[in-house]
Amino acid sequence: MPSVPSRSPASSAALVVGGALRAALAVVSPTSCPGCGADDVELCRACRDRLGAEPSTGVLPAGLAVTTALRYEHEVRGVVLAWKQGGRSRLSGALAAPFARSVRRAAGLAPVVPDLVVAVPPSAAGTRRRGWEPVPHLASRAGVPLAPGLLHVGGRSAQKGRDRVARARAGAALVARAGVVSGRRVLLVDDVVTTGATLLAARGALVGAGATVVGAACLAVVPLLASGSGGTVLAHAARLPGTIP
Repeated sequence: MPSVPSRSPASSAALVVGGALRAALAVVSPTSCPGCGADDVELCRACRDRLGAEPSTGVLPAGLAVTTALRYEHEVRGVVLAWKQGGRSRLSGALAAPFARSVRRAAGLAPVVPDLVVAVPPSAAGTRRRGWEPVPHLASRAGVPLAPGLLHVGGRSAQKGRDRVARARAGAALVARAGVVSGRRVLLVDDVVTTGATLLAARGALVGAGATVVGAACLAVVPLLASGSGGTVLAHAARLPGTIP
């Protein structure tokens, strides 16, 4: 049987010091996986693997095709929630890959090639609370350039916890920048789609400013919990064919 080489004193010391540093950091700034709760890890391997799902595409009643990479439930919900609401912006690195897959799939399925990607702007209240904008940060990590084609007017508040009617009313405050989007083929992007009302309001604003909206891509979709519960219609939409280029 071949002998196992012993570690040098220097490498053994490095392991001891590294372990001590990790232990000290765990006390000063405890970290756990936001998906499963595993201790002392930013994102465990099992939860990271759950972010590798194949994108799927559904169609909203108004005809807008929406591609999503993840289902907003269980461990994935914990990861996305910690990223967006829990101040763990470093998770953008792990979420960038599924977001990029969603964008590529949506662009590939579009009837014409988009020449502009526009994000739904965050609520003013959410930006103040978080101190950063999740979707632009995610798009930057994913290598997806965004154009400032939409803005919100007034005091549009956070969408979390709103029903379809309230989301549609809030989405009506979206205004498109005609000088940016007029005559362009736009792919809409957002982080989580719940009812689709905000995406439809964004499309309405863009079309009103002279743009053609060729589809939408989101990081995650909230599954429909029960028929008529006000959840997203994408849960029941037929999946469309398509491959990631």
